[in-house]
Amino acid sequence: MAMSTFGYRQELSKYEDLDEDELLASLTAEELQELEKELADIDPDDNLPIGLRQRDQTAKTPTGTFSRDALMKYWENETRKLLEEERIGSTSPRQVSDQQPQTLIILSEKKVQKFYFLGYNKEDVEEDEEEEEEEEENEEENSPKIAPTLDCTTHPQQCWSSNGQSNQRQAEPEPSRMSGNPTVVDEVLEKILTNDPDTTEVNLNNIDNISQDTLIQFAEALRSNPHVRFFSLANTHADEQVAFAIAKVLRENSNITNLNIESNFITGKGILALVQALTRNSTLTEMRFHNQRHICGGQVEMEIVKLLRENTTLIKLGYQFDLPGPRISMTTILTRNQDLQRQKRMQELDLQPCSWSVTVLQTSVPALLQHTCL
Repeated sequence: MAMSTFGYRQELSKYEDLDEDELLASLTAEELQELEKELADIDPDDNLPIGLRQRDQTAKTPTGTFSRDALMKYWENETRKLLEEERIGSTSPRQVSDQQPQTLIILSEKKVQKFYFLGYNKEDVEEDEEEEEEEEENEEENSPKIAPTLDCTTHPQQCWSSNGQSNQRQAEPEPSRMSGNPTVVDEVLEKILTNDPDTTEVNLNNIDNISQDTLIQFAEALRSNPHVRFFSLANTHADEQVAFAIAKVLRENSNITNLNIESNFITGKGILALVQALTRNSTLTEMRFHNQRHICGGQVEMEIVKLLRENTTLIKLGYQFDLPGPRISMTTILTRNQDLQRQKRMQELDLQPCSWSVTVLQTSVPALLQHTCL
């Protein structure tokens, strides 16, 4: 250990007589800058924040000139291409199978950075556009003119001609069951209007292209229908006008027991109209209106609890309260209603054996008396 220490000191003695000022004067500007970086890494300044004590390794020289006009022009062209592809992208399955798969161009951060550092001059972009326009004009002049022909395979409801003009197809419209719902809207509406006894459930869930007027017609038809028990129109883009029409149904129809209007565009005003109708309804046992586009808010939630406090028949409510106060109060109300329904069932069960025993006594006592007399 002593020998190694002696050798180290002997090596240091070589640099004791060196003139530091002379060494620094002989260094170039680049070498001095590198020396400063090394000293900063070895002994950083304690007064600096921790995040600023390391050297800046992100300083890079750009590989080209930056042109804002060229960048904006590039983005506009790419956006126009994307919109054009989306507009004409709904082709038939036959055409999709015939074409080669294409890669969708998406503007990402890396692509923008690459464009930024490579640098596109405005003059180059303008020259390229002029060349493309000249080529298109030459192709149009040389190509033979063909009469416009209709192509009805691109879209089920429209026919596109070869000259770019669209003509409405003279055919039957597409049925209103694109999402897998087998319900035929017109047939079900006709059955409700004629009071068909077999139609006890109306399921309009997930029918995208059903109009608001049609939903209101369903509500108007259900106001006097005595057979429908379940009415569901989740995810049909129903608005508050539809909610007002359904509220009239709940006030006048005493046969519907289940209502589902989840995932629609009903506002808090429409929800309150539905809940207000339950004050005059004693048959609805389940109602769902969660996941609306418009948030109900705390005031609407407290009003819902206030209106349903006197209701004794609703036992299921499909809505997630945001405030803990209305949520706890609503849980208490539903628990109370379920307990009342249970007590009602128990009373009905208790009455059935009593009526049976009275009947048995009425038939057995005369026979017993007759047997005793004999």
